[in-house]
Amino acid sequence: MKKMIKLLLAALLIVACGCQEEEIITQNSDQIVVVTADEGVHSFGVTTTGKWSVTMDEASKEWCEFVGPDHGDGIGAFSVKYKENKFDGVRRGLRRQAVFTVITADQFTSVTIYFRQSGITPKLEFREKQFVFTHNSEENVLAINTNLSIYEAGDIEYSITGDCEWITSHRISTNGTEIVIAHSKNESEDTDRKATATIAYTDAWGDTFTSTAEILQTAKPVVPEMFEPIKPGEDDDEF
Repeated sequence: MKKMIKLLLAALLIVACGCQEEEIITQNSDQIVVVTADEGVHSFGVTTTGKWSVTMDEASKEWCEFVGPDHGDGIGAFSVKYKENKFDGVRRGLRRQAVFTVITADQFTSVTIYFRQSGITPKLEFREKQFVFTHNSEENVLAINTNLSIYEAGDIEYSITGDCEWITSHRISTNGTEIVIAHSKNESEDTDRKATATIAYTDAWGDTFTSTAEILQTAKPVVPEMFEPIKPGEDDDEF
């Protein structure tokens, strides 16, 4: 399926201080184009008064390629062929984005096209809203549900915030399915310890997916007060 989109790169002739000069106006006309996960070809129309060319970033070349000329003079067009967005054995076929830049020959005016292909929406969430640990010093796991592969999991960001001096260390697993937390012993019999864990992932479309969970360490159990048993005959009332 082919579609035509006009990209206007304009030049303005002005009069100032009694002198004529040609001023190039930089257009804030960046565009977002969304296509389906199927493979296809997408065409773009270009309208300008002079020469122009189009380039794409290196990451885009993994699934996009120009079909036909990537430059012209005046009114013209260029086409992009793109692959199907599917699981390739490493990546999950998540939504992705290519970046094309159309620029005039003098390099003063340009339009950026964010070419987005539909795919799987990222999923990232803690399995529990609250993780409760005992008062002992130990290592525990915050389990995470995610559809990200190891390739994308490396871009997951996480933080432990709050009054968390009692947490001695923390790390996220390589596949992004758990955060491992070590903590000191809670010697207080009155106070539970609390902290907050946050995970976040920003996909190629710029959308950020987050999840938070409370971390709770219980107080030290109260030991019942012990009393010596009363021996028979002791403390008898005298009459």
